[in-house]
Amino acid sequence: MLCECGEIAYPEYMKKAKLYLDNFSDEEKKSQPLKWKPFDDKKALIATIVSVLKPGKTNTTSIVDNDWISEQTIKEVASLKQLQTFLIELLELNDATN
Repeated sequence: MLCECGEIAYPEYMKKAKLYLDNFSDEEKKSQPLKWKPFDDKKALIATIVSVLKPGKTNTTSIVDNDWISEQTIKEVASLKQLQTFLIELLELNDATN
């Protein structure tokens, strides 16, 4: 979901980060010291962009401070919109926002 948000909020950075990560062969990703597991490629993609947006900061800080989650990404990423709706219903925020 966060990668989808990145495609909306930071399309150029996503392209550049993918190009950078493509420099690592599948063999490198499977062997020491990397030994990537499923979804590590997506984690590395997000972390690469975060390193540009907020050098030295965590992914969480970037998600809070940057546009990963925004009106635009909520509108354009269906799964994010569904998550927002779920949380509003779960926390019974419907009455508070009306």
